[in-house]
Amino acid sequence: MVIYRYLLNTIIASFLAVIVFSQETKAQFKQEYSVLSEYRKWGIIAGPVLYNKAKLNAQYGDYTFKNFPSIGFNAGIEYNFNPERKWSVTTGLFAALEPVYNMEYRIYKRDVDQYPEHQEDIVQQDRMYAMTSFSAPLLLKLNVQISRTSFMSLLSGLKMMYFPNGDGECIQAIISESLQAEREIFGLRAESPENAVQGSFIIGTEYTQAFRKMLIKTKLMYVMNFQNTMSGEYLFDNLFSSPSSRGYYDLSGNYIGLLFSFSFKKNIRDQQK
Repeated sequence: MVIYRYLLNTIIASFLAVIVFSQETKAQFKQEYSVLSEYRKWGIIAGPVLYNKAKLNAQYGDYTFKNFPSIGFNAGIEYNFNPERKWSVTTGLFAALEPVYNMEYRIYKRDVDQYPEHQEDIVQQDRMYAMTSFSAPLLLKLNVQISRTSFMSLLSGLKMMYFPNGDGECIQAIISESLQAEREIFGLRAESPENAVQGSFIIGTEYTQAFRKMLIKTKLMYVMNFQNTMSGEYLFDNLFSSPSSRGYYDLSGNYIGLLFSFSFKKNIRDQQK
């Protein structure tokens, strides 16, 4: 998908720019940026994310359906270890609403028109979200000062996610009141892994701007899960003309996120500690 390639290229380009800049400045490993020590290590973080669309693996039949990326939202708190150093570590706790599906399917008229009430194609778009997941990342950051009050960072690390086992389904049935008949013609059922704890790899960049009362960070991150968040099967069946169609459904749960973090400035007494 073009947007993912563009954003990943942006992250990689930012990585290279930070590395080049850091080589030019040749600072010591424990170089300090005093302005960052004036702000609290705790911060509030939130922002939108865009999940990759699901993938289908057809087993037989001609029917399938379209999948679309899903929009989500992450929110939580983060804590920075040694934020004033060139190398620092960030962790925290995040909550997210995980998608199950975002799809559109079409059932042709020829497969439903023996019911008088259905004399045209059935076109349906459905989306569903699962339970909330909770994640704890551990990120290593390389920080480079680009002006007196602004910084660029590259970050990479791992994330542990707690996502309870569950499932979701989508069913399409047609009903004829005149014939007093009903038949189920499409179904999708997906389930999350039995292991509730899953792992992910994170890569990204961060821009930090220090203001008089607040430190604001803008993160662009890509998260790659070690296993699918949802997997299942779909089936088109009981059609009047076409044969059955069946296949597998996999949602990686990978996403790209644009997150904003806010940390308040310490009072004078705290800055002196």
